[in-house]
Amino acid sequence: MYTRLDKDKKQFTLLPCWNILKEEDKWKAKRIEIAEMDKQAATNKKQKSTKVSRPRDEEGTSNQQGKDDVPQETQARKRADGIKKAKENLRRGGGEACLAALDTMWAKKEVSDKEKEKAKHERFMASIELDKEALELEKKRATTEEKRAEAELIKQEKEIMFADTTSLNPLQREWLETMQKEIVARRVAK
Repeated sequence: MYTRLDKDKKQFTLLPCWNILKEEDKWKAKRIEIAEMDKQAATNKKQKSTKVSRPRDEEGTSNQQGKDDVPQETQARKRADGIKKAKENLRRGGGEACLAALDTMWAKKEVSDKEKEKAKHERFMASIELDKEALELEKKRATTEEKRAEAELIKQEKEIMFADTTSLNPLQREWLETMQKEIVARRVAK
C-alpha cells in the first residue's frame, strides 16, 4: 500500500495508526489539499497554445489562467484545531451544546420549583384549614365547658334554694338565707 507514492518503494509500516488518524480533521483537510493540488497540477500540464503575434496578448493564455484559478477555499481555509483544543472541546461538549444543556436544566429547575411552590402552598392551605378546625373544636369545647359549669351552678343553686332549714342551727340558717338572697339577686340581674 502506498508503495507507488514512495520514492524508495518501501512498505508503509504504521497502517493501524493511519487507520485511526485518517478520520481526524487535520488529516482530512490535508488529504483534500493534496487532492486539489493533484487536480490543479493535472490541469496546469503543458497544453498547446496558439501563437500570438504580440506579447501583450499572451497574458490571457491558458498557462496564466491556471495559476490564477486557485480555489478560494484552499487559500482561506482555517487551520484545524490542535490536540489540546480538540480534547478541551470534547470534554466541554462545545459551547452551544453546553448552553443548550444549561437551558434545559434551567427549564427543568423552574418547572420543579413551580411544583414545589404549588405543593408548599397546598400544604400551607391545608395547615390553615386544620388550624381553623382546631379553633372551632376549641370554641365548641369551651362552650360545652361553660354549659356544664352553668348546669353545675344551677344544680348547686337549686339545692341551696330548696334546702330544709328546720334541722339547721341559727348560724347555718343565716348562711343559707344569705346565699338564697345572692342567688335571687344574680337571677334578677340577668
